Formats: sequence, C-alpha cells, structure tokens
Amino acid sequence: MKALFESINLIGDALYISPALREWIIRNEIGLAKNKYLDVTVLTLNDHVAPLYTGMVSDLMNEKFKTFSVIFDVPETEHFDFRWKFDVNEAFKVSDRKKQHLAKSYADLLGIEIPATYAALKPIFIPRDPIYWTSLDLPIKDAVLVSMFSASCTSRDKKTPGLPPNKMLPWDKWRMMLLELRKQYPAHPIRVLGAPEDKIPDELDELCVQNGIEPMFGIPLNELALIMRNAKLLVTIDNGMSHLAASQETPTFLMYPMCLGTHYILPIGNPNMVYVQMNPVTVKSEYLHMALQFAIKKFKEKK
Repeated sequence: MKALFESINLIGDALYISPALREWIIRNEIGLAKNKYLDVTVLTLNDHVAPLYTGMVSDLMNEKFKTFSVIFDVPETEHFDFRWKFDVNEAFKVSDRKKQHLAKSYADLLGIEIPATYAALKPIFIPRDPIYWTSLDLPIKDAVLVSMFSASCTSRDKKTPGLPPNKMLPWDKWRMMLLELRKQYPAHPIRVLGAPEDKIPDELDELCVQNGIEPMFGIPLNELALIMRNAKLLVTIDNGMSHLAASQETPTFLMYPMCLGTHYILPIGNPNMVYVQMNPVTVKSEYLHMALQFAIKKFKEKK
C-alpha cells in the first residue's frame, strides 16, 4: 500500500512534522497500524526545504519499507491508499487551543500519540555526508554562527510594507552582541547566515569587516546542518536556523519573539539552548548583551 504526505512549509514548520511522521512509519513497520504501507512519499515544493524530508526518516528505511521518495507534483495516474496534509495553520490552531507545541499538534491531527517531552519534540534531520561541498572554504569547523533574518517577520511582509518587526531586531541592536562574539571567540570564524538574496546591512557592514565577520549565505541545508553540528555557538532569532540547529543540538542563544507563546514552536528539544523572549522594537541592547554573555558562559562551562 502507498501513502502520500503533503508538506508545503517553511524550514521550522517542516522540521516539526518529523516526530509525527517518524512515529507513523514506526507504527506501520512493527505492525501496530491497521494497514501496512510499504511506499511512503512526501509531496512538497522544489525548493531549499525539500532535502529535509529524506533526512527526517533515513534511519528508519529498511527492507520493510520498499521506498521513501520526495516529489514535487503528483502524476494523474498515481494512486495512493492514504493521503495526508501537514497543514501548519491547522496545527497552530490546535496548539493555540491546547497550549502545546506544534510538533505535538501535528501528531494529534494525524492521530498519532507522541509524548509531550523535550526529547519527543526534538526535530529530526540526519544530514548526509556530501560528495562535494558547494564552496572551497567548506566545511567550517568550530564556527560561531549568527542568524539575523526571518522570512516570516512582519517587517518583510510585502503585502503590508512598513510594519514594525515582530521577530527581526533593528540592526543597531546587533552591534554589542557582534563585538562580544568577537571578544569571546577571537580565534574562531564568525559567519552570518542568510538566504541567497540577503546581505549584511549597511549599518553593520563596517563593523563586520573590521572584525572578520563574514557572510555565508545560500548554503544548502544539508551542509549547513553539518556545520552546525561542529559549531561553537549559534546566535539567532526565531527562524528556520534555530530549528535546524535544534536537530543537531547546536549550542544556541535564541531571541524568541514576544508575539509567540513559548509553547508554540520554541525548539525545546535542543538540550543546548538558552533563550530570552523579547519584543524586538522595545528590547534594550544592553539586556540582549547581558543574556548573550550568560549563554556563552554557560556553554563554555559545559564544555
């Protein structure tokens, strides 16, 4: 029998289908489910998120599951015995009603029971070793990673331009933190993450040049996960990078937005995370600087 799962989601929203999808596959494998599905397919967009899906379940594939594939359209002649859509909007409604994590809500909608524990809500992505890296200076080990951008921030809403940010910090509030990172990690590469179309803002360009803080934009997620696995620290806002880092248990300092309850999508499955909840418009630079210092001290002591 054949099953089709649809997931048209951003990085974080996609990663959190992994606990439910994995449990569904395990139940079929060990015979707990009513029907046996030997072929599992994920329908998604042909974009940078697509490689995540195979990495969610690659360790579960065996002789009992004949195929697992990712497709970008469904042939008219293709028949599936079971079809399911991982709808993030519906999952958020459940999270809002039950005050629970997105991963648990995906599972509830699918009819799969997963415990509401930190470990069970960890996003799963198992990166593969690439045949070649996309850049000559990769892989980078022991890096400090900085992620300033969010595709879902209100300040980037093209339909309603001019809205204040609900996730992304005003650029000047990064200055003290960037200088602190260079002070604390003088011998380590510091890289700013982003999409291919992102750029280091003009307000921070000179500071970054003077302190050897370089852009690292458009890196495929599989390679970025491997870099995160060996990173010293990720400093980020609420975006896909915080969730990809959770899958690799990267030491993370997360500035989580006040507009979201912490039960929704905080990457609590990452045992190496320190977070503060803040409003990017009103939060003081000094507060973020102090919180970052605390996180750095904690992670250095843990090592």
